[in-house]
Amino acid sequence: MLEIGKEFKIENVLSLRKKMTQQEIQQEMMSIGEFLEQNSFKKNGPIVTATFAIEQSNEQPLLDTEILVPIDKPANLYGKYKFKDVFHLINAVYARHEGNPNTLQNTYNELNQYISEKGLQPITAAYNVNVVDLNPGQSMDDMIVDVYVGVNPSIV
Repeated sequence: MLEIGKEFKIENVLSLRKKMTQQEIQQEMMSIGEFLEQNSFKKNGPIVTATFAIEQSNEQPLLDTEILVPIDKPANLYGKYKFKDVFHLINAVYARHEGNPNTLQNTYNELNQYISEKGLQPITAAYNVNVVDLNPGQSMDDMIVDVYVGVNPSIV
């Protein structure tokens, strides 16, 4: 089911944006978890990811990806991590993907078709909100990902 005019907001956000392979993204997720633990931060909401571009490198694609993690308090971050007071996406087209992330492309295709059919103008990347954090041993089929694409509120 697709919806329009949705919004998504998180506060006190740790942000990491860089070009990474899929494997490096997984490693960065682990590193962020360790960083939060070492610095007495607690994750305070769903992890959000967005891919802005994909480049072909030698063997694997390089994804220009942002990882957003809401934390329990404001922070002075340095180095590769940035702090955002608020991440607020408004006027977005929204779809929920339930099941294995390998079929997430189908949800993207539905969203893009809807945006095209309605004559909407996307103004953001697709933001994936991981609604369910899988525990070790849980099946990838139990994943739930909400996808948001911000669109221009003006109709031309």
